Amino acid sequence: MSVKLRKKQAALAAMVLALGAAVFINWYYTKPQAKSTADGVTTSSSEKADNLGDAQYVAATATKESDEEFAEFELERQNAHDKAAEALNDIIKDSSSTETAVSQATASLEKLSNTIKRESDLETLISAKTGSDCIVIIDGSNVKAVVEKGTLNDTVTMQIKELILNGGEFLPENITIFELKG
Repeated sequence: MSVKLRKKQAALAAMVLALGAAVFINWYYTKPQAKSTADGVTTSSSEKADNLGDAQYVAATATKESDEEFAEFELERQNAHDKAAEALNDIIKDSSSTETAVSQATASLEKLSNTIKRESDLETLISAKTGSDCIVIIDGSNVKAVVEKGTLNDTVTMQIKELILNGGEFLPENITIFELKG
């Protein structure tokens, strides 16, 4: 190789290294960092952003206890659904069941399936609207919505009620919305 080619390669390598170092230094000093204190508390979401639309670090509000409470609610609801479905399936499969009992059990099983779907749909919509976990329990004409602690305010309550009422199946007085105590 000629000396001229080696000098060009060395110069190119030096520029690539310098560019890489500059990018790293820029990233290191401008990366979004959560300010922390000695006890590890992160910055709150109430701090104002320098520019509208800038990303901000927001500390997670869900605690381990609230996750466990939500899991308990879901488990209890799932167990109730499973027991009801099992009882209805027993009636349908029982050869001594009358034709009327089988048709009523089939209709009830279909209604249970629709209720489970409506609960799931409402949970998805409410979670998307509020940004927090949600459990919806439909019991006949009554609806209960449970959200994470710190989620509810007048606006969120009205949004949740509106989402539930949009289905047209529930009356406003039959809707209960509350948050976990956590």
